[in-house]
Amino acid sequence: MQKIFKTQKITAGIYLVMAVVVFIFTLVFMTEYKDLFGLKLKQNSQISFFHDSVLQTFNRQIFLLALIGILIVLFSFLLEIYSKVPDRFALIIMEVLLLACCAGAVYAMTNIQAVQAFYRTLDFQYLKLEGMVDYKPHFTTFQIGLLIYLLQIVACVGYGIAMAMSHITFVKNEKKGRMENEQ
Repeated sequence: MQKIFKTQKITAGIYLVMAVVVFIFTLVFMTEYKDLFGLKLKQNSQISFFHDSVLQTFNRQIFLLALIGILIVLFSFLLEIYSKVPDRFALIIMEVLLLACCAGAVYAMTNIQAVQAFYRTLDFQYLKLEGMVDYKPHFTTFQIGLLIYLLQIVACVGYGIAMAMSHITFVKNEKKGRMENEQ
């Protein structure tokens, strides 16, 4: 039982770290393409549309998903997941939240690829008309995002499994102890 509970605490810690990493990534992602803001020329209207409509909408969505991830950490503390085996209520709440977190990460991964595909189609040759002489498209942030969201899914699944195993083992041991006491 101690090993399983220790695994629960470790996976909770890993999830906590991943929630913070995802939150930081969203802040970095929001600022990574800030130099595409405020373009005025008609030749750069597609880039302006990308920044103002596509990228900013996606930024708000992944920021909201990151806040939900942080909310899960708060619920972990409120439900005392870090210090004890979850009861049925805590387990159900946490599993639903972690499932939502996984769905959010899948959504982010899908959309980050769509945003990247749109970014690849942009024509940056007229940026120099607006003072950006050395702009080069960069895709590293998109790739890092895919990796981070994949790791978030792994952390969510691992955390959910560890809590479920901890709860199941505790309930089995409790039933076993009652049966031994009755004999």
